Amino acid sequence: MSVIDWKQRGVARYEPGDHAALESFQRAHFGAEAIQLCPDHFHWLFEEPPEREHEGPQLWLCKRNGAVVGQQGGIPFALKVGERNRRASWAIDLMVAPEWRLRGVGPALSETHSAAGDLAVSLSMTEAAYKSYKRGGWLDLGNVPTYLRVIDPLRCLRVSPYGGGLAKLVARVGKPALAAASMGYGLSAKLLGARLVEIDRFDYRVDDLWEAASVQHPVIARRDWAFLNWRFDLTPQADRFRRFYVMRGETVLAYVVLRVDYWKGEPVGVVCDYLARPGWLVAAFSLMTELARRQGMVALMCRTLNAQAARPLSMMGFLCLKNGLRTPTRMMVRPALDQPELAGTVGDAKNWFVTVADSDMGFKSLGE
Repeated sequence: MSVIDWKQRGVARYEPGDHAALESFQRAHFGAEAIQLCPDHFHWLFEEPPEREHEGPQLWLCKRNGAVVGQQGGIPFALKVGERNRRASWAIDLMVAPEWRLRGVGPALSETHSAAGDLAVSLSMTEAAYKSYKRGGWLDLGNVPTYLRVIDPLRCLRVSPYGGGLAKLVARVGKPALAAASMGYGLSAKLLGARLVEIDRFDYRVDDLWEAASVQHPVIARRDWAFLNWRFDLTPQADRFRRFYVMRGETVLAYVVLRVDYWKGEPVGVVCDYLARPGWLVAAFSLMTELARRQGMVALMCRTLNAQAARPLSMMGFLCLKNGLRTPTRMMVRPALDQPELAGTVGDAKNWFVTVADSDMGFKSLGE
């Protein structure tokens, strides 16, 4: 049966009248405490994104005999590819009832979502979703690396969820080197006049930062004031995030969004998002490392795909845990059928800038 046949037999965009059936499905397959069941989260995620569509929420359901048997969500966003903006969507929460798997429901939902824009992108998917996307012709970009800056080696190793692999990395680098790696960078940042300023909310100044910083990244989701306000200031989880500007004089050189997680009671700083003007990434991360040290955190971590950041972060003592996670963050992309020219650019992981502010990664703990 073709995807078009499946669309005609029950795949459609969510409507308010589907609420009860969808809630029953999500409770059964995501769990009674799942974030998908939170009304405030649903409203923010599907009804308030800056790039929301007039057609309604990016949430598609497959129903059989009145019951929901599968769903596919999407988060619409503007993607800068080269010098052009493309209509894109993060694929999230693909779920099919077990008895309906391998019967065309998953591919039909995925194809319907992919057809809504120029391309679809998926991060941190389940193994079942990965297999479904792979069969559907999605491009596999590999895993998004996690960078870990150990600040207190003894405390960090005692509580880390990364096991012996982290201990080996620390031993190879050396504890004294880890302790001293970013001190010089922090001093350099101060000598250059950079300072860290904590803010309550984002403001119009990030629009100038976006225009100056985005040119260095071939493929990046738009990070202007409208996006950052929605993503961090309007979310029901807004109080979980601390927002910082890196400034010199009155100019915003970079922003960083920090969340504090806990490993067995020990605080770990998680850089959820960042963006820096050319030449200011090291200053931003050195100042954040210094902040984490002052505030007694055992480590600072950042899950990001950014070819320009890999070497500077390594020189600052950040350990790359790309292959050592229990739950790797796999990334896949699917250009629309009428946009085949995008494959060459978006199909190369080295072109992308990604953080946990993208897709729905930031709703989950990074201690996985």
